[in-house]
Amino acid sequence: MNYHIIMSYFNHPTLSSHSCILEEESLNKYSYMNIGGNAKWLAKIASVDDLSNIINWSDEHNIKTKIIGAGSNILIDDAGWNGLIIIFRDSMNTIRLDGNDIIAESGAMLPKLSKFAQKNELTGLEFAIGIPGSLGGALYSNAGINDGSQIGDIVKQVTVFRNNQLINLNSKQITFNYRHSSLKDNNELIISAVLTLKTIEKKLIDDKMNKLIQYRKTTQPLASKNAGSMFKNTEKRSAGELIESCDLKGQQIGGAMVSHKHANFIENVRDAKAKDVVSLMTLIQSTVFEKTGFFLEPEVEWISDKMIPGIFNISK
Repeated sequence: MNYHIIMSYFNHPTLSSHSCILEEESLNKYSYMNIGGNAKWLAKIASVDDLSNIINWSDEHNIKTKIIGAGSNILIDDAGWNGLIIIFRDSMNTIRLDGNDIIAESGAMLPKLSKFAQKNELTGLEFAIGIPGSLGGALYSNAGINDGSQIGDIVKQVTVFRNNQLINLNSKQITFNYRHSSLKDNNELIISAVLTLKTIEKKLIDDKMNKLIQYRKTTQPLASKNAGSMFKNTEKRSAGELIESCDLKGQQIGGAMVSHKHANFIENVRDAKAKDVVSLMTLIQSTVFEKTGFFLEPEVEWISDKMIPGIFNISK
């Protein structure tokens, strides 16, 4: 991996030794699907001060900026991102306890948060054990599972970086909907969050987490390159059920294939491109609508500073 000082276009911002900037960095390694072109710049940020410096630098030079989480529910354009990508995945991930509150930075991974709560005999984060994402990404999309558990239900406060300062938003100032939040609508830079949980017998937590882990192993293609659920469930039927009812398991375009194990997962089975996945998603959406009358809305987020494929061009 090459660590570049930005000289090609602008003087680089001053960052601490714990943060760095990469130039013309391939984004496929930051995506669970292992898909995506290059970012003009990618910043690995380890502190709020460094975040402030990089944001000021990007604003000064009118550079398009995007923050991505762990890369578990995104699809990155083959053309990449002609601007700055910021990640906290390997930093800004501290977790601490304050009574029944867990205070965690946005880079903290959900399974680690779930195990931290388990260790401290706190219930409310069991659902997160099987979600391979970061807290920041989970808050953006109001991550959850099919039993109705979702991150928004336990949020007490979210700290964001806005106008060069830290701002605390309480739960009443944030709107959480199914797989969506006002944090995403407002393109907030999430720094940390306070999650309020409840005390319960540890055995009950252990039993629930073990069942969730086993269910995930049985029903999801964990060993493959995939972005998790590709489509949101409808109010009446799950996306996976609808896709399977249309005999689309195993359907393949290029290197992208509808999983044989779970129909709402698309696997990168042979050096798939983003265009393969978009084409397959479009086929799934049109086929399901034609055969069942249900319209499937994408759950995975499209990352691009260029054209928005029709399937992602949906008004919220």
